[in-house]
Amino acid sequence: MFLGEFDRSLDPKGRLVLPAEHREVLGETGYLSKALGNILAIRQPEKFKEMLTEMELYARKGPQQRRLATEFSSGAHLVVPDKQGRIAIPAKLRDYAGLTGDVMVVGGNARIEIWDRRRWYDSRPSDDVGFDPSNLELASFGV
Repeated sequence: MFLGEFDRSLDPKGRLVLPAEHREVLGETGYLSKALGNILAIRQPEKFKEMLTEMELYARKGPQQRRLATEFSSGAHLVVPDKQGRIAIPAKLRDYAGLTGDVMVVGGNARIEIWDRRRWYDSRPSDDVGFDPSNLELASFGV
């Protein structure tokens, strides 16, 4: 699982240093792709393959679904952290997510999420005084 939130900045070449905790879980490679809400996500290769399998099934439902599935896979990139833990984020993906400088690297359980820092903080409820799982419908998840 990917957990926690980390303040980071893109370097002038559009590279991002992944947190050491996330690099340990990710392993040697991952797949960077668009995610809902104009954010980016990095998944482990096996999780990404599972997602592509689901997208193939989705694409069979019709031309619009096929186009969305193609849009997803065409924007995905293999990432290999260098010795400093940096990954390169292609310009098109940076544009999609509005990444220009300060970013948040957030653990999203099965994926690493990359957010524009301001949007990350703006998206949080103003009355967020703590997380109370009793307010959620978690029974279906076995929690």
